[in-house]
Amino acid sequence: MVSFGANEMIIVLLVVFIIVLLLSVLNPAKSLEESRRNRVKDLIVVGLILWFSPSVKVAGMVVFLYGFGVLLYEKYQEGKREALGQKDSG
Repeated sequence: MVSFGANEMIIVLLVVFIIVLLLSVLNPAKSLEESRRNRVKDLIVVGLILWFSPSVKVAGMVVFLYGFGVLLYEKYQEGKREALGQKDSG
């Protein structure tokens, strides 16, 4: 049986956290237009990389939150367009 030390468990949990975070954030971006989807993905991935690097943690957090904000705004606009489109046709 393989036993993990405290450091290995922290690394495994961090990797799992990053994967879950990426899936939960990037999955809603699938329905966006390709150029906007790529912009959101780039911002979020670069933000996460910077956030977890020791010397530029705050900058990474800011870039990640900006990317997440862009995703929320784009999803809001998409929902608004759908709602107005359904309202006109209904």
